[in-house]
Order: sequence, then structure tokens, then C-alpha cells
Amino acid sequence: MSSQFDKSGAYFAQLSEDGKLKVWNTATNTLEQEYVPDLHLTSPCTCLQFVEFWSCKSNNASPKKKKRRDSTSGSISDIALGTNSGNLIIYSISKGDVKFFVKGGINLPIGCLSPINDETFYSGAEEYIVLWNMKLGKIVNKWKSGNDKISALLALPLEGRLLTASKSIKLWDIDNKALLKTFKGHSSEVHLLHCFPCSESSESTYVISGSKSDRLLNCWNINENTKDKNAVVSLLMEDSIMNLSSNVLPDGSVKLAACVASGVAHIFHLVLNGRSSKPMKPKSTIQVVSDTGQKKDTITSIPIVSCFFRSEDSLMITHGNSILLKFEDIELINQKLICLVRNPQIIQIDETKKSKIINPVIGNDIHYVTPFNNVDTAKRKAEGKLEVPMEKRLENLTINKLEDGQVPKAGNMAQLLLQGLRSKDQTIIKTVLSRRDEQVIKSTLKRLPMKVISQLVKELTNLIQGKTISSQTGALWLKHLMQIHAALLISNPNLPDLFAPMMNSIEHRLTLLAPLNRLKGRLNLLVSQVSVSSEEFRENEEAMLIFNDKDSSDSDQEDVAMAELLNSASENEWSEEQSSDEEMVENNKSIDSDDDDDDDEMS
Repeated sequence: MSSQFDKSGAYFAQLSEDGKLKVWNTATNTLEQEYVPDLHLTSPCTCLQFVEFWSCKSNNASPKKKKRRDSTSGSISDIALGTNSGNLIIYSISKGDVKFFVKGGINLPIGCLSPINDETFYSGAEEYIVLWNMKLGKIVNKWKSGNDKISALLALPLEGRLLTASKSIKLWDIDNKALLKTFKGHSSEVHLLHCFPCSESSESTYVISGSKSDRLLNCWNINENTKDKNAVVSLLMEDSIMNLSSNVLPDGSVKLAACVASGVAHIFHLVLNGRSSKPMKPKSTIQVVSDTGQKKDTITSIPIVSCFFRSEDSLMITHGNSILLKFEDIELINQKLICLVRNPQIIQIDETKKSKIINPVIGNDIHYVTPFNNVDTAKRKAEGKLEVPMEKRLENLTINKLEDGQVPKAGNMAQLLLQGLRSKDQTIIKTVLSRRDEQVIKSTLKRLPMKVISQLVKELTNLIQGKTISSQTGALWLKHLMQIHAALLISNPNLPDLFAPMMNSIEHRLTLLAPLNRLKGRLNLLVSQVSVSSEEFRENEEAMLIFNDKDSSDSDQEDVAMAELLNSASENEWSEEQSSDEEMVENNKSIDSDDDDDDDEMS
């Protein structure tokens, strides 16, 4: 719990977000005390609880000079603070200082506290239940409640009973450390548990629970004799519950005041005589507003932080912010909406308490001492002497100094382009891709890693789809990219999807021009790729190693001789065939002549 009233309502304690304790006096509306722990950054305070000690002393109290004891008898309201490191701080409001410090030794943040009596109380540390004894100044007992972190804890007036809550609420037997009941009805972690008896004669005890994100307050009957584990009644609100106060009337009914995150307070009147099937709505709602007067018919809402029942019909509300709070007692009336109009709260600064620190005037001739220079050698600059500019210093570092008027040029912009592609900075990408120097483009593309080539193609697609100048620059980069990384692009299985938007844009532009431009572009790419590949392999044309085998040479000679013999044999055969053919032709001629003679004789 980060804020709470004491038992009488005289003090209001609140923990800020950075772990600082603020104690307000409700009677005077003033911030009476403020406590900042020594380790409020590394081990801030996580929860607070008002406790009453009857002249309690701790063995771990820091040794100090003896002081006169309080002459007043009876209980003293103190504040127990749980820390993030698992220790306890007991802060005394009467002294305005830490009363004593208790080391827990559990090294777990304390999330909630609940006192049993003036000497012992319980705390929740992650999933552990821890029992503290202030008289001994140490942890007496500790056990695990389950696997869920304990978000709220309440020691019941029933002897030996304890409630712990996470998303569900568990009833424990302290002596046996046994789980008696489990109540379920919240969808998020329960951060508020409030107990009240229905009446002095009734044996039933009821508990109100509220979670961080639910808009319901559930009322449970925790009597062990009842078997019902569902909520007796649910109270409906428009936002999550921040603070709760109750007042039991003589007739056994209960009045509840609940402050919600929207900054209003709802009043409920409960008569617990059975189970209600429908959620109950508030009887009245309290809201505080202020009229700033800046615009007509405009009001500003002042949030209600907390509330406390002083009597049956009197409710004290706390409204404002963490810097300036105001406490006000109002009379409850039977009205649906109670709207309180108050003047806007203005923080007034006392002129006499302003800081009187005068900042020294620092001139331009001061020399700042850093860990890299010596204090003894620190001197002021001579008046009128100008420091050497950074450009001259960089020129002195270069090997070949540039002539006057020349600007140094970068050979490539691979690192800058890589940085722009990884961070997706369009300013850097446009700066690099706007360069039209082909030598710089080639050097840049050769040094790019393979992982960013696909992303570079997407950026070039956006350029080509742009206007004329950007389209020309993107086409120039794309041309050299395809020449240098052609093998990588061809091996990409997603190449059609990657180049589809770009090809559509290029096709659209080429349809407006002559069809020969398409052939020209493709030939340029082909010729450039062939020239690049020929240049790479021109040096490797000669054989790196020649090996001669004697057996292979002899076999080669035999093969040559055999080939010559076969050629000569084939020529002889051909000549013989030709001569035989000639003889057959002559025989045929002689036979024809004989036949002619015979025919003459017959005639």
C-alpha cells in the first residue's frame, strides 16, 4: 500500500514514486514531515503500514546517546516501511526520524505489510510469507505460499488466520501453515484487502477485495463453517479502486467509501444478510471541481486521492496532487451526485526563501581541466590569439596535402550506406544514392556485404519509380550493381519478386521510347559483364602446369605409325578397286563391239 491514514485520521502518509515518505497533518493541511532513505535510489521503500508500539525496543537499534524517554504512556503511532532489499524501517512520527532498522536477510522486495499486535506483523516478499518480531528485531518464521507473487496480505482478527492474495485469495492456518480456503473472482492481481465484522454479535467476518484492473469490489464471507467460496456481493464502479474506508453502523450495516483512479469517490451502503446475484451500484458519488475562469463554462476536475470515515455521516476526503494535498470534512447527504466546487490550488513561492546562490560569469578564455590533461599545465589562452582550426589540423595529418581550394574526396561511401541501410535513415540513404560519380559507385558497391544487397535493391526501386533525376541516378546505381553482383542476384530464389516492381516501372518507361532502347540496355549489360569476366580470367589463360609421360608419348608415336599404315593400306585398296573398275569398263566395250559386228553380218 502506498498511502494510508492512521487509526485516528490525524496523519496521512504517502510514498512517492521514487520511494520518499511524506507525512501530512490532516488538521492543519500541511506537509509536516518528509523522509528520504539513504538508499532511496538503490533500495527504495515499496510499502508502508501504520503500527502501534507500546514502548517497543529492538536489539538491532543503532547505539546512540541516551535520551529522555517519552513521559506519555500508551501507544505511539509509527510507520513501518518495507524496502526493495528485504529490510524494514520503523519511522517515528513523534521524533521525525528513524526509530530503528531491522535487517531481514531475505534479499527479496517487501510488497505488503499487515500488523497483528504491537510486536509482530506479517509481510509478503515475492511468494513467501514472512513473520517479523519487533521485540526481537528479526524474522521469526517464513514459508512459501505458492508459485504466485503475493500482492496483498491481511492478518485477520480471527486467531491464527491470515489472508494472502495474488489473482486468488487464500485463507491460511498460521499454526499449521495449512491452506484452508481459496477464493476466486478477480482477473488480475489483488492489491487491496479490507476486513470488518458485520456486527459485534455476529460470528461472520467479511473481507472486501479490489484488484488493479477490475472495476469490481468483491465482498467475501471467510467464515470456515460456510462452504460457499463465491463473493457474497459485488460493488460496481467505472474504474479501478485505489483506496477504501469503511464504517460499521450499530444496526449491523456497513458504509463503504471507495476512491477510484478517475478521481471520484463512491459511497455504498451494505446490508449483508444474504447473497446478491447482481452487482450493486453506489448510492452517491463525490466529485471535486474548480473553475479556472480561463474559458466560459469550463471546469477542471480535482482528483480525490483518499478518504476516511470520521463518523457515520462525516467523511474526510483528500484531493489535489502529490505536491499539494488538501484535507476536507464533508457531511454525507442522500444525493446521487455531490459536486464540490473549490478554488484552484496554486503553489505560492516565498520570495524570502529563494536561493541566494550567484552563478559566476564564465568568459571565453577559460580552460577546462579534464582527466586527460594536467592541472599544473592548465593555462588560460592568450588574449587575441586564435586557436588553430580543425581543418588545418586534419590537413597536417594527411600524407599528400591538397592544394589550396581543393576539397578532399572519399573513394567510397560503403560504410555510410551500410549505416543508413541498417538504421533505415532515409536522409543518409538519399545522401549516398544521390552521387553520380561512377568510380565512387563501383567502389561503394564492391565493399558492401551480401546481406544488404536485397535491401539496396528495394531502395533503388523507390528511386527508379520517382522523378526523372532520381530515376536516372537509381538506374546508374542499378546498372553497376548488376554488373558487380550479377552472380549473387542470379542465385537469389526470390529474384522475380525482388525485381518485379522495378521491371514494371522500367517497362512502362521504355514503352514511351523507341523499342531499340531495350536492346541497347541489355547489350550494354551483357558486354560489360563479358568484359569484366574476361579481365578477371585473362591472367589465367596460360596453363599453370604441364606434365609429360614417357609411356603416353610412346603410345602416341605408335598411334601415329598405325594411322599412317592404315592410310597407306586404304589408298592401295582404293587404287586396286579403281583399276578393276577400269578393266570391267573395257570388257564391256569389247562385248558391245562384237555384238555390233554380228548384227551387220545378219543384215
